[in-house]
Amino acid sequence: MIGVILSAGKSTRTYPLTLTRPKPLLPVAGKTIIERNISALSSVVDSIIVVIGYKGEMIINELGDECSVIPISYVWQEEQNGTGGALMLLDEFIDDDFIVIMGDDMYSSEDAELVFRYCPSVLLHEIADISRFGVVEVRKDFVYSIKEKPKGGGCGLANSAMYHFDTDVFKILQLLGLSSRGEHELPQVMLMGKYKGKVRAVVGKGEWRPIGYPWDYLIANIEHSKEAGGSFIDREADVSPEALVISSVIMKGARVGRGANVVYSVVGEGAVVGDGVRISDTAKSGGTVKSLVKGEVVDTGLYNLGAIIGDGAVVGEEAMIEAGVKIWPDMNIPPGVVVSGDIIV
Repeated sequence: MIGVILSAGKSTRTYPLTLTRPKPLLPVAGKTIIERNISALSSVVDSIIVVIGYKGEMIINELGDECSVIPISYVWQEEQNGTGGALMLLDEFIDDDFIVIMGDDMYSSEDAELVFRYCPSVLLHEIADISRFGVVEVRKDFVYSIKEKPKGGGCGLANSAMYHFDTDVFKILQLLGLSSRGEHELPQVMLMGKYKGKVRAVVGKGEWRPIGYPWDYLIANIEHSKEAGGSFIDREADVSPEALVISSVIMKGARVGRGANVVYSVVGEGAVVGDGVRISDTAKSGGTVKSLVKGEVVDTGLYNLGAIIGDGAVVGEEAMIEAGVKIWPDMNIPPGVVVSGDIIV
């Protein structure tokens, strides 16, 4: 069976981390998201097609033509027209049923094996706050309706976007028009043509970790870290023994200076946090930390969140960075300043 990993998107909500790499190449406790997903699929597929677009050459260079002994091929999605548009490109390459996942979420082998049992099927997870996800209504074990990101939140079954399709999906995709976002939305095929009322709803038992925002990435690392304090510090990072690093990600080639406090933060590849830098992880006004994403203030839902520092950025000695701040790659923060808002190009 073929596994398909859709990895073409720009992932703008996870800036600054994805300004310098595609999201599937973000390392989680030393292993990239896409490598973790290939491992998750390895028990049910014997080859993989990766659909690439944004910085796709980086994925090719990282994976090559094989990963975990599984052959890998690539298809370019030149036009960013949605997940349905990505799948349309594969009609000529697939002649049997297959499994498709999103390249920027983290899945488990346990759930892949559950989805493998039924075709057509979709993986769902019960979520306490459904407002960030597409909520799926299920009747008698089959998908009945889908509502995108309902206001008001509440508990519900989220579409985890692992699908088991047969080749009928390509005929249905031809009927799929553009959404209000100008994209072909893959979830809609579950309500169309031969699939209407026939897609099995599989409620997952394993891990599903959507990496929608930078703090989702931080939490994924904390949960997968085996180090004391819940941090992941790359072997090629340089952290002073006199620095305090708690529940943070310090990427390859990054440097954290003497007396620096780095808490609930991400320090990108080659970034420098100077001596005596203080990163706050709590909101000055109390409550959960807010962060600016694509011009909108987003409630992270976290009481502890420090800074997200992009690759190659330099934070000068004794600078103070407030909670929820993001610093774009290669930016230079002068010594001693207080940074209370995002620093972007």
